[in-house]
Amino acid sequence: MKTGIIIGRFQVRKLHLGHIYLISNALQECDKVVILLGCVDLSSEYDREKNPYSSGEITERIKKVFPQVDIMYLFDKESDEKWSRQVDMLCDEYENPILYHSRDSFISHYSGKLPSKEIPELEGYSGTKVRKEYPDG
Repeated sequence: MKTGIIIGRFQVRKLHLGHIYLISNALQECDKVVILLGCVDLSSEYDREKNPYSSGEITERIKKVFPQVDIMYLFDKESDEKWSRQVDMLCDEYENPILYHSRDSFISHYSGKLPSKEIPELEGYSGTKVRKEYPDG
């Protein structure tokens, strides 16, 4: 049994082909896929332009396309080390977890114990680019 773990914010009106490609790859290679959905603490100041959608809205969008994935919330921490420990703790309950990532991902901030696999990016698909070009998603 192998569990694919994907970490992302998915802050777009709908999943783009890069998201779909990443999640589909993990689903093909793993028995189970879990998305750790990056969330911000709404009680603190946060960049609404960078985080226009709520965790609930994003969860609903992902589940419409991939109802078989589990989604857990992953909150920002004051340091990469604390954030990495949170990732490891959330993944402890899964069998043989492996982190799936693509370009411009979380991986440079992660210092935990889990193995990772990079999925080549689909050229031209970026949530950041979508938010800049289409502020409404």
